[in-house]
Amino acid sequence: MPSLKTETLKKWTSEVLSNPTLSLAATVAVNADVQETLLRRESRIANTTDVFSHVVEPLGAPITNQKSSGRCWLFAATNVLRIELMKKYNIEKLQLSPSFLFFYDKLEKSNFFLENIVKTADEDVDSRIVQHLLTDPISDGGQFGMIQNILEKYGLVPNDIFPDTFNTTQSNRVNELVVTLLHQYAQELREAKKAGKDTAALKEEQMQRVHQLLTIFLGTPLGPNDEFDWEFTDKDKKFHRIKTTPLKFYKDVIGFDATQTVSLLNDPRNDYERVIHIDRLGNVVGAPEVHYLNVDIDVLANKAIEQIKENKAVFFGTHTPIYHHNPTGIIDTKLWDYKSIGFDPKQSKADRLRYHESLMTHAMAFVGVHLDEDGKPVRWKVENSWGEERGSKGYYTLTHDFFKEFVYQVVVDKKQIPEYADALKTEPITLPPWDPCGALAM
Repeated sequence: MPSLKTETLKKWTSEVLSNPTLSLAATVAVNADVQETLLRRESRIANTTDVFSHVVEPLGAPITNQKSSGRCWLFAATNVLRIELMKKYNIEKLQLSPSFLFFYDKLEKSNFFLENIVKTADEDVDSRIVQHLLTDPISDGGQFGMIQNILEKYGLVPNDIFPDTFNTTQSNRVNELVVTLLHQYAQELREAKKAGKDTAALKEEQMQRVHQLLTIFLGTPLGPNDEFDWEFTDKDKKFHRIKTTPLKFYKDVIGFDATQTVSLLNDPRNDYERVIHIDRLGNVVGAPEVHYLNVDIDVLANKAIEQIKENKAVFFGTHTPIYHHNPTGIIDTKLWDYKSIGFDPKQSKADRLRYHESLMTHAMAFVGVHLDEDGKPVRWKVENSWGEERGSKGYYTLTHDFFKEFVYQVVVDKKQIPEYADALKTEPITLPPWDPCGALAM
């Protein structure tokens, strides 16, 4: 491949400086943040609004903040679930505990990792699959299918029962320590398996030490069947006390069944109306690995609209922070005039996935939608988990143009998609764990 010639670079520089628009852009870009200077007034005016034709009531309160952790998926799920509980018990403010789910997810991911290390012990340590497993074994991130697994096994509690610790809000240190142990344990298990030793007993010893570390850093959560009293006051100042357990709180008090939900995916690289399975992506050994039903993007939108019209918030996964403007809370592909500086990407959604330009990196909740006179979506009201300081007091306006290009997943009730009953039974298309659709929302 020929190297760049200095004469060519000189010519290119001359062309930039001789173009008045590019020359002005260069002057601005070296002196200011283009995220602010290239904001398009028209888009900002159109989307700086809190008017939506359909909004879930009540909106969740207070606005949550995942802080310096990758727990967005846990916050998005608990923010969706709390609305149902707030309606049921006439509560003004309520937060469920992402940290409770976080503890058990870390524990289960550690066990899931070690189990996969044993299963791949015959592979060379430098093989792609083993190297992938070693890369980030207990990521803060996750997918809704992983939440299903934790909810079904351990349940859920209010935030007052298991609030944040320093290390749930800033998870880097505990992650570093646990991963260091897991890498050592992976070596020990591989060597034990090759020597014909009992890996099950060894793994149990290793997991006990992982549990010890997690307990020290994240706190001691209730077991799934441990009793606690949930005490609260409703909007009418009436006091309530409910004696329950984490599993009963999830199944009976909230009245939610995660197994009756479906994650709809929009992956235009693969056939629609097919199940997509991500190999070796999960958290609980023996529970389902992450899978989706792949459908057209209009199906995602229509099913999300149906759920909002039924006064239910919607968990969704998207690419963040691309085209996000935190000061205004606008998410819009047309918010910046990038074309004026010669930046005009042409890749399709499918090609962005193929070339790793785009992937699902963040989960939030749709709590409203604005439909035009023909019933078509124009913009979406989004509840985020970045605190009130970002966005419009914690909320964002996401345009439908952005939805079509960068939203990948919505979670809906199975009863909303009877027309896809047969599609859910199709032989899965299995993608490798390093595929962009195997990305974890953080």
